[in-house]
Amino acid sequence: MAKAILFGVAQKMIENLGSQIFQEIGSLWGLKDGLQSIKSAVSRIQAVLQDAAEQQNHNHQVRDWLEKLKDVVYDADDLLGEVFTEASRRRAKSGNKIKKEVRTFFSSSNQVAFRIEMSGKIKAMRKKLDAVAKENRDFNLKVSPPEKYSLNMQREETHSFVPNEKVIGREGDKEAIIKLLLEPNNEENLSVVPIVGIGGLGKTTLAQFVYNDENVNKHFELKMWVCVSDSFELKIIVEKIIASATGKKPEDLHIDQLQKLLRENIDKKKKKLTCVG
Repeated sequence: MAKAILFGVAQKMIENLGSQIFQEIGSLWGLKDGLQSIKSAVSRIQAVLQDAAEQQNHNHQVRDWLEKLKDVVYDADDLLGEVFTEASRRRAKSGNKIKKEVRTFFSSSNQVAFRIEMSGKIKAMRKKLDAVAKENRDFNLKVSPPEKYSLNMQREETHSFVPNEKVIGREGDKEAIIKLLLEPNNEENLSVVPIVGIGGLGKTTLAQFVYNDENVNKHFELKMWVCVSDSFELKIIVEKIIASATGKKPEDLHIDQLQKLLRENIDKKKKKLTCVG
């Protein structure tokens, strides 16, 4: 499972690096070559993960390599998260006009420091990825197409439990979301608070802390935690919502019966939806 998660992180990084926002960041911030190099290195690593996962049980060198690889890939994912967060902040600040904001950002000499710093971090990360990718040549690992590995992967189902600890580095985000959840809303029957971002930013953990917050517990009579899988089926999702609300999964009901049962459980209750994506 750990190696499946590692593959998933690598896959998400590749998808993110090919997205429009990262292409804009690369072009406008002068990071295009560095980001492309990271994408290429992660793609090479991902291609041999299937064989490495199979060999690790009888080859301790492969097992050690996978542990080293895990640390480097997670560090690279954190770095992309940092880039994405900064770009999103500037895009929001400029009313989604990222090109204008970036040009303004780099027109001031004191702000050029961020570009130089990020360029240095990406260059160092590229070297680390290249180094760990080259090590696998000693193991003669077979290259597998991504779809072969993906067939055995399923999105890990989330849950609402979280240890009773502080939200390290995300206290401001937590308070901001809770404020949105608790503020009165007389105009809409249902309001939505989305938590969005690339993989690895801790969106699910943040949602767990919000879900279990004492003020949220006092404010809402009913809370439900539902994990939506990659395979979207309305009936299954409605069944999960009802099960979360009642503690009992409905059986042998048609979709019309399910929606009536759902209405009965949530009618006349405060409705706020927080979604992670």
